[in-house]
Amino acid sequence: MDCLPAPIIDFIKQQATVPVADLWKDAPENASSTYAAYWYKAAACLLLSGHISPKVDGHPNMTDATRMCKEANFNPYLLQRIAGFLTCAEVVKVKPSGDYGPGPSFAAFWRHEPKALMVIARQGVLTIVKERTGYQVWRPTDVSYSHLIEFLSVFFGCFQGLALREGELGGVFRRFSALPRHDLARAAKVMGVGVDDMRVGGWQNWLDEKGQTALISALHTAEWAYCTERKGVEWFIPSPMGLGMLGLGNVPPPLRLPTDLRVLPNHCIFAGAGLEMEQLTCFFRYCRVKRIDQVFEFQVDPRRLAEMPAKSLPGPALLAALKDAEPLPANVLAELNGTPKLGGVVSIRWCNALVKPQTPETIAAIQRHPKLKGYLEAGAPPGYLLIKSSSDPRSFIRRCEELGFEVQMLR
Repeated sequence: MDCLPAPIIDFIKQQATVPVADLWKDAPENASSTYAAYWYKAAACLLLSGHISPKVDGHPNMTDATRMCKEANFNPYLLQRIAGFLTCAEVVKVKPSGDYGPGPSFAAFWRHEPKALMVIARQGVLTIVKERTGYQVWRPTDVSYSHLIEFLSVFFGCFQGLALREGELGGVFRRFSALPRHDLARAAKVMGVGVDDMRVGGWQNWLDEKGQTALISALHTAEWAYCTERKGVEWFIPSPMGLGMLGLGNVPPPLRLPTDLRVLPNHCIFAGAGLEMEQLTCFFRYCRVKRIDQVFEFQVDPRRLAEMPAKSLPGPALLAALKDAEPLPANVLAELNGTPKLGGVVSIRWCNALVKPQTPETIAAIQRHPKLKGYLEAGAPPGYLLIKSSSDPRSFIRRCEELGFEVQMLR
């Protein structure tokens, strides 16, 4: 602190702070990377599984997310927060087809290369701020010109080892940014942060009340900071991950995750979170998720396999993902090799939603299928099926085509 300009030293002394060491007993050097944790992999795989659709803004549909999280006993609000960070950091993105897919930063993020990770996480934080502040005439229109990352590096560098009151943090941000430009630039130079007088002068434009809230929210979403309570007061502490991303400390190393892969005769699959993302995503897509932990537990469910679109080929995909677990139990192997394939010709007369399957086998398959039988009502003539008046025939047609049927229109 002695190397800092006097006005900044005086400013720090005027704030209500406590030493971080008094609040957090674990040494920062013992921390592991949050971004390499199993719950981050689980959240990404849930998004990529195809069972959760994105909203217009790219964030997950919470109805879908809650359904999947209930199945997996996973916190839907944790999924929502991680999804917000992963999409803003372009680790995961919305594809033109309308579902989630790997983004430009996907491979580098999971390799956990410190320099690349810093770039990815910083961009994610700035994008979150942009989402939550909107356009204001007194700000540059693009958050990339805000130099808020440099602001955070200088700010937390000045308050190194100190925790601030959570409720006062936004105001401290604002008042700190209003200190003399040349003093802020000198402090940045001491810390090796590349900003000059002109750039530090723009910080105030982004730190109005709305900007303060957005920035603090972004820090929590990206897990660059957390709060802890002491004697009824909430204290704000930058995390080891956040300090590493800001260049104020070492980037925490990833915790070594298990790479086990076992298949039991009862159709259970145990897959370590340290396996490749493509492999894990396959299990999340085609199996029921029974447990999320450092070793994920899945269940091969014949009904779910039967409900998959014909083009997805769940049996071959799972066999490929389970190659390292061979030899597979005979009943599991038979199930994956014998995944039923629907097909045949279905003719439909649009005016009264009358359906004429080509064969009795096709009629039986539609009547049994959990994604089709709900559209049907009783009273159809022999050899025909009848769609309920309350159902949408277009939806029935779309599902038939997804499941491998050829649909024709009756005249």
